[in-house]
Amino acid sequence: MASVTPRRNRDGSVKWRVQFRVDGQMTSETFADKRGADEFGLLVDRVGGAAARQVLTARQGSAAHSPTLREFTARYLDATTGLLTGVSDGTRHGYTRIASRSFLPVLGDYPIDAIQKSDVGRWVAWQEKQPSSLRVGENLSAKTIRNYHALLSAVFAAAVQEGLRPDNPAHRTRLTRGRKEESVFLTPDEFTTLLHFIPQRHQGFVLFLAGTGCRWGEATAVTWGDLNLRAHPPTVRIDKAWKKGPTSSPVLGHPKSQRATRTVSLTPDVVAALGDRRPSNELLFPGPVSGGHLWYGRFRTSTWVPAVQKAQDPVLCEAEGLEPIHKTPTIHDLRHSHASWLIARGVPLPLIQARLGHESIQTTVNVYGHLQPDAHMQMADVVADTLRGVRPLRQIE
Repeated sequence: MASVTPRRNRDGSVKWRVQFRVDGQMTSETFADKRGADEFGLLVDRVGGAAARQVLTARQGSAAHSPTLREFTARYLDATTGLLTGVSDGTRHGYTRIASRSFLPVLGDYPIDAIQKSDVGRWVAWQEKQPSSLRVGENLSAKTIRNYHALLSAVFAAAVQEGLRPDNPAHRTRLTRGRKEESVFLTPDEFTTLLHFIPQRHQGFVLFLAGTGCRWGEATAVTWGDLNLRAHPPTVRIDKAWKKGPTSSPVLGHPKSQRATRTVSLTPDVVAALGDRRPSNELLFPGPVSGGHLWYGRFRTSTWVPAVQKAQDPVLCEAEGLEPIHKTPTIHDLRHSHASWLIARGVPLPLIQARLGHESIQTTVNVYGHLQPDAHMQMADVVADTLRGVRPLRQIE
């Protein structure tokens, strides 16, 4: 804890001394006014003596009018400034929360023109050691840190545009790549086992997710008016999705990208599972809470996870005449499984791209390209044909 005390000079004036520790040794800084001393003392308590002294040195070498990173980030995320456009209020609110828990605790008090690449690197090293709020006993994922870094880089880019600094110190920062979580692809039989343990009131919804490949936010936003059951085959129009709102309540918005607005055909089993038709403005899959629509967190905890655990239980499965599954799929893995079933039947990737609503075919190729039937055999045949007749050279003694 920093200690702030007044010291009276011989001429009767008062200066303020802040005492604190750096590497176990007591040291101090002196300020002409109490406000500056109190602010520095609070900074010491928040980030530690060494970092606080670095901030003080940076401030002294910075232009008097230069805002801190905290101040400029608030300006960047303020909808009235025009520095960040084309995002929803919910996204803007999410960025504000990300900034407050990621880079602002470490770099927020630095003048924005005084931050160097080494400071960004120090923040990255600190961020990589922070615990994950979702996975107990693990640190933040590499993907999360990349997202945090991308926001920081965008803030610096805006500061460069505003003429507050000459360069972007976050540009080309080396980040730990980490290991991407592998997608889980359920076979039709494995999905049958899992669906058996889903409560009956939600089986139609789970079958809809697996039968259309829709994202959670898209499927839970579908209304009865989006269905065309007289078409051949029947279809559903995907043109809206739940988005994060400025508060905890989600709001309806556009799908993830322009190509995500699409029409998806429905199988007879999916149509049959929907039940009796209701008014056009009603949600296809309403929920008992959360404003009438299904809430992901509640559904995952109360419905999905227990069903997966039961589908993995060999005793329960044997009693039901089912084969247990040996995978732990997420809800989103139903979308992956849907794509894998299409690929197994030889559906071309561009058609799968359109059905899933991927903005780029490259996304479809990167996620599902390795599942294409006979892909490995085709490549092996090409290489074998190219190297036919080639033999190892006899070693020269």
